[in-house]
Amino acid sequence: MMLPEERRSKIVEKLHNAEVCTVKELVEEFDVSRITIARDLTVLGSQGVLTKIHGGAKLRKEDVFPYETRFNVRMNQNLDLKRSIAAEAASLIKGGGTIFIDSSTTGYVFATELLKRSCPSLNIITNSPSVLSMVREKHRICLISTGGELNTSFNMLDGSWVVDFLERVNIDMSFISAAGISENNNLTTSSMDIANILNKAIERSAATYLLADSSKFFKKEMINICPLDRCTVLITDYAASAERVKHFQTFIEVRVASKL
Repeated sequence: MMLPEERRSKIVEKLHNAEVCTVKELVEEFDVSRITIARDLTVLGSQGVLTKIHGGAKLRKEDVFPYETRFNVRMNQNLDLKRSIAAEAASLIKGGGTIFIDSSTTGYVFATELLKRSCPSLNIITNSPSVLSMVREKHRICLISTGGELNTSFNMLDGSWVVDFLERVNIDMSFISAAGISENNNLTTSSMDIANILNKAIERSAATYLLADSSKFFKKEMINICPLDRCTVLITDYAASAERVKHFQTFIEVRVASKL
């Protein structure tokens, strides 16, 4: 069964090629109800990716943000690798406690995998609207929003609200990702808000698990988040080269996820 974010990513890709799509076309292609497609278009419209028109949607060409930065597009990138990492990370959750899940697409896939398992008395803190929406139906899990301002480009709650909230909580395990890990062994991002939030989450956590697929190795974005060794464990995928894994093992425990 296709994840909602995966389906929305494919809708954006289809619009990128066709520019206009009807609800009828999307219902037939994805084999879901008109209500489901209408909900998808509403979400994508709120993120500024498309404009709803009568009976369908069209690509919003005037959008100033590149498609590659959109949550729903990034969701579909290396999805199999993210799923393998998510399964490995979810296996670490044995019972209760308090965890933090960040707003990354890998964090969302991790949350999806986590909900397949029995997690009694688990508290989940997140600044991800997508995780909040998905987990809210699970009555045995205590779901806590960090609050904050909705950033539609990155699909996250951000700002000083989030950092202030995290300052007041004690976290057993944080599950985070980053845009890249540089050759100098720094976590990197293009967003100062993400850097500030992740730094505070790491600071407030007894253990931090970095979920990073191998495409992010030796990749440097504009802003350094923190040194790699501030995290407890790096969880990566089966496609990671032995050379890169060995490099990072000098600084941090590395777990390589198996192919699903």
